[in-house]
Amino acid sequence: MKLDLSIMEEFIKRVGNPHEGMHFAHIAGTNGKGSVASYIYHIMRRKYRVGLYTSPHIRRFTERIVVNEGEIEEDYVVKFVRKYRPYIEALAKSMRNPTFFEVTTAMALKYFRDMNVDFAVLEVGLGGRLDATNIVVPDVSAITTIDLEHTHLLGKSIEKIAREKAGIIKSGVPVIVGERKKKARRVIEKIAEKKDAEYHNIHEECEFSDLEITLDGMRFTASTPVREYRIRTRMLGVHQVYNSLVAIRMAEMLEENHSITRREIEEGIANTLWRGRFEIKSRDPLLIYDGAHNPAGARILADTLRRLNLRNITLLFSMLGDKDAGKFLRYFRNIAARVVVSEINYHRRMPLEKLVNYASQYFEEVIPIREPCEALAKAREYGPVIATGSIYFLGDLEGCQR
Repeated sequence: MKLDLSIMEEFIKRVGNPHEGMHFAHIAGTNGKGSVASYIYHIMRRKYRVGLYTSPHIRRFTERIVVNEGEIEEDYVVKFVRKYRPYIEALAKSMRNPTFFEVTTAMALKYFRDMNVDFAVLEVGLGGRLDATNIVVPDVSAITTIDLEHTHLLGKSIEKIAREKAGIIKSGVPVIVGERKKKARRVIEKIAEKKDAEYHNIHEECEFSDLEITLDGMRFTASTPVREYRIRTRMLGVHQVYNSLVAIRMAEMLEENHSITRREIEEGIANTLWRGRFEIKSRDPLLIYDGAHNPAGARILADTLRRLNLRNITLLFSMLGDKDAGKFLRYFRNIAARVVVSEINYHRRMPLEKLVNYASQYFEEVIPIREPCEALAKAREYGPVIATGSIYFLGDLEGCQR
């Protein structure tokens, strides 16, 4: 990870500046940005040819780049790398080697141009100000939430991290904010004011009521400064109410130039299902995948489980080595009956022994099984299972289902 736009700017020139003249929605945030990206993608899909760029992938690299529900073709990926490898190697000699994410971002933008999309939705990879996606000038921006993450790169305070994420705000481009912490909001609002960008915070402008949550989905009434909506979504959790409100306000900002209607907004949200976000893989016995990967995500997942009043839950857990496993697990100590810990098949994994030490602080019953598929099989013996801790872990488990 190298936060520096100069290489991206140079590389995208050599690819032909495919992003110029395109229409974008650009989304940053600690948690929720993938869900918001998926919501706005499905809303715009009701009427337009739309591209979606997200990360990380769960099982296949091609999941990251999508146009109209179809993943980028593997053949396109191969041809792109072969064609632009000389440029990559030349940059490595003259400046520095472009990162994986920089090359992938350029590939996504070129693919969207080649596929003649009308609109593209980009999820920020890390931070915002110096993220590779920040070369675009979007029609609307969003910042979902702000929490302490990647502090060695983004800063060790909420204010510093908010400043990095607010770096996606462009002059004259409206920004929709889902964060409620005053420290973060003040930073974002000041930057928006400095750049003459309309600032909209959903917690100040929107309300929701009549919330119903079941395993089949959620229903609620949403009110914005523009109109009222009756929302249905298969995405579960109160955090998804706020994510959908961010997407609704983004869509409202796009209405004038893109003719989005209330029906298209409601239908888009109803048709959104984001893999690895409280994804129900089976119902009998219950198996849920959730890509919560930090304490803020754990808190949200735990709150959703409480609202659903699920009993005798087994937590199936693994995590990357640079994450805070202790703070993550403590949110489940009064919810899960036991935890099965496993080890991700990835070089940045947290070792099994360390995971056991963290889990033992909060659970009497800790079952260590190194191999993910064996861990999944064991966890399912007890009843309802919540698999969480890392998107990479969910990718390992996806391979067990075949």
